[in-house]
Amino acid sequence: MNAEHSLRPDGLAGSRTRPARPPVPAPPRPGRLASLAAAVRSAWRRPLLPAASDGPLRDLLCDTGIALLVAVASCLQIHSLSATGLVHGYCLSSAIAVTAAATLVLRRRTPEFCLLAGLAASFASDERTPLFAASYAVAHYGGRSRFGLVAVVAVIYLVTRHSIGMADTSTAQLYYGVVVEIAFPAVFGGLVRHQRSVRKLLKERLERSGSAVESATRFALLEERTRLAFDIHDHIGHQATFLALRAGALERVPGLPGEARQGAVAVREAAHRVMADLRQMLEVLRDGDGRRAALTGPTSCAEFLGGLVRNMSAVGMAAEYRLHGTARPLPAETERLLYRICRETFTNAAKYAPGAAVSAELSFEDEQVVLEVRNGPPSGAVALRSSGRMGLTGLRLRTAEAGGLLSAEPLRDGGFRVRAELPVPAEPPAPAPAP
Repeated sequence: MNAEHSLRPDGLAGSRTRPARPPVPAPPRPGRLASLAAAVRSAWRRPLLPAASDGPLRDLLCDTGIALLVAVASCLQIHSLSATGLVHGYCLSSAIAVTAAATLVLRRRTPEFCLLAGLAASFASDERTPLFAASYAVAHYGGRSRFGLVAVVAVIYLVTRHSIGMADTSTAQLYYGVVVEIAFPAVFGGLVRHQRSVRKLLKERLERSGSAVESATRFALLEERTRLAFDIHDHIGHQATFLALRAGALERVPGLPGEARQGAVAVREAAHRVMADLRQMLEVLRDGDGRRAALTGPTSCAEFLGGLVRNMSAVGMAAEYRLHGTARPLPAETERLLYRICRETFTNAAKYAPGAAVSAELSFEDEQVVLEVRNGPPSGAVALRSSGRMGLTGLRLRTAEAGGLLSAEPLRDGGFRVRAELPVPAEPPAPAPAP
């Protein structure tokens, strides 16, 4: 062993012990001053009104607080103005001012009444604090003639000051007080109202833009999944089919050794398993929500087509949808085929007829369901892109296999129409009422 030894005080040999490290001092606890400062910062960042009091309750609390502040300011100001106006008693003048300030609780619903109450209170002792707050409320929450009403109140105040009595020492000071205490809050309230309306409009536009972008993204993902599924079908599917056919032909060659024949059978079975897995993967790629639909049940084509039209309208396409007859459940194969026709027709309209109006009609008849999608002529530049080489031709073959008919033809006005007729079992008649 390479361990070093030393003689311990008791005379026994032992391993050399290293000196113990000094203990790491614990971080100092914050003092009372630091704790108080942290509490103050937390209280400052906390909203004045709780989040639960949003809406009418919060507005009422805010208006009540403003009314109390205006009432207190009026009572403090009236002490120096008790000798002016129609009322010369301090108590009566204060009561009138407090009453006018109390009307500010209704400043969001009836700001005009608050303005008239403030004007009446100014007749008592020339106290303009309620009039100041009411001018802002009228400009912020009033109707179309809000500024005209403020101007009329200002003129009335100027005309009646000389006969009622005024606290201002000169006419210039009187005009200055009217401008500062009546006109300025009205202008400021109008600016705040305009800013709030602009902010609300921008918020609505952002929400609409976000919805349009989300819908366009979903549509782009759907298109990309469809293209990928078609490409996989064209390349890997064809190769797997060719491999299965070659393995089957090799299996039937006469005089083939037993081990080679067993290998050909294994290759053929593996090719069939690859094709089955490939078809399952293609179903997931085509509808995107195939697994969820298998768990929650299929969505009817009527609902799917309505949602698709809403999404396309959100991203700027002029699309409309009409349902004829009463929607009823359809077989799973028919629903799936209608999904594919809807996606293909809307995809073609977006690709080859940009800016054109698209109309979709779904008709439920007694023995068949008819889907017709029309689009007008393109109004923008057409950018042709690959459609995966399994477009309307593949849909026409699938429709024929299901016993239906699909027609696609251009229209005289430059548009295009796709019409699919699929047979469905007739709805069973309602049972006759018991006698």
